[in-house]
Amino acid sequence: MLLTIGDLSFLYDSNGLWNNYLKANLRIIVINNGGGGIFRFIPGPSDTDELEEYFEASHNHNIQSLAEMYGLKYLMANNEESLNEHLPELFGESDRSIILEVQTPAKENAGVLKSYFKRLKEEL
Repeated sequence: MLLTIGDLSFLYDSNGLWNNYLKANLRIIVINNGGGGIFRFIPGPSDTDELEEYFEASHNHNIQSLAEMYGLKYLMANNEESLNEHLPELFGESDRSIILEVQTPAKENAGVLKSYFKRLKEEL
């Protein structure tokens, strides 16, 4: 079972992990870009000078303490090498759920996502 989620959504809904029924095969990938990166590439907010002040909910939190609080195994990647190092463990056997936090640079995310969506559109 795999959930890929943004940092703000995860932080907002993390209390859903506060139960006794998490399966050992649950895998969560949290894309942590420091908050609200979606507003950098959707029309409207991305075109305003007030983007950072009114739309983004910037933060400097990591997910490790939440993972520990809920008894989940925690992995963190902040570059391609560490991501490749952790993927086998993330998708391997485990006796408990695992969270992989992928830290990404906020300002670069919008461009990467725009390129990704453009490529998808071209290939479809």
